[in-house]
Amino acid sequence: MSARARAGLLASMVLVAGPLGSGTVSRDGASLRVAVLPCTNIEESFGKFHPLFAYLTSSTGFKVTLAVPADLVEFEAAMRNGQADFALQDPHTFQELSHLFDDASLLQTRTLDGTTSQSAVVVVRRDSGIRELQQLVGRTVMFGPRVSSPKWVAARLLFESRGIDVDRDLKVLNGGCCEDIAFTVLIKSVAAGVICDHFLGLHGARQKDIGVDPGALTVIGRTAPLPTRIFAARKGVPAEVVRAVTGALLDLDPADPGHAGILAGAEIGGFLKTTEASYLRGLARAVSRGPR
Repeated sequence: MSARARAGLLASMVLVAGPLGSGTVSRDGASLRVAVLPCTNIEESFGKFHPLFAYLTSSTGFKVTLAVPADLVEFEAAMRNGQADFALQDPHTFQELSHLFDDASLLQTRTLDGTTSQSAVVVVRRDSGIRELQQLVGRTVMFGPRVSSPKWVAARLLFESRGIDVDRDLKVLNGGCCEDIAFTVLIKSVAAGVICDHFLGLHGARQKDIGVDPGALTVIGRTAPLPTRIFAARKGVPAEVVRAVTGALLDLDPADPGHAGILAGAEIGGFLKTTEASYLRGLARAVSRGPR
């Protein structure tokens, strides 16, 4: 990104993606805020979701902006206090806070290849000599953020299923996005990293841009497949607002060239309606099946 483009992006962020403030839903359609617990910094999160929120603004007439809570505590407070109106979150976060959301609003995301499950994989350098998880005991492993269901919650379960206590047996680092974690493994700063399973297959061009050679990494473990993320309105958002926003998201079609770029930027393959009971049943089944 050029210096001029970067400066413009940062200026926009000051206006629409600053710290969480007061409640924003207005019945006259003034503005809405969507809280996202990101796996990267605020600048990259803004760039990732800006096309999607611009589409929602155009489609609904509301000014839809991004709210980036610092952590799960601030995320929960934002939903409880009406400081954010909608949320895009991982399954374990929703499981803990589902009582705060309107069941009629729930939309499950699809992956870029159209599925409704997500896994993480443990990767090492192909030339490292490491071929199984047990060889990582005593070494440094970079996981994803602690709010990430696949890259932290499910990854811990994977190690535990192999008899490895993450807190006792590993030197743990929590990283951000998959690109950063893969690159950290590649430069030998850590012995292994936990990344989303689609990263190696779907981001070839981006990996080359940051100097990551997918052929230099190999997978030595895979978590259980979990449900994809869920989009939800907090309880109290007016029904007409919920219908407008969820309807616009359901209209997004990855086969439509005009929609494909909007979805791809957010690493989403579309949305489908779900319910709390159905979604949480899927999560329970995934956890009960355990890692592969």
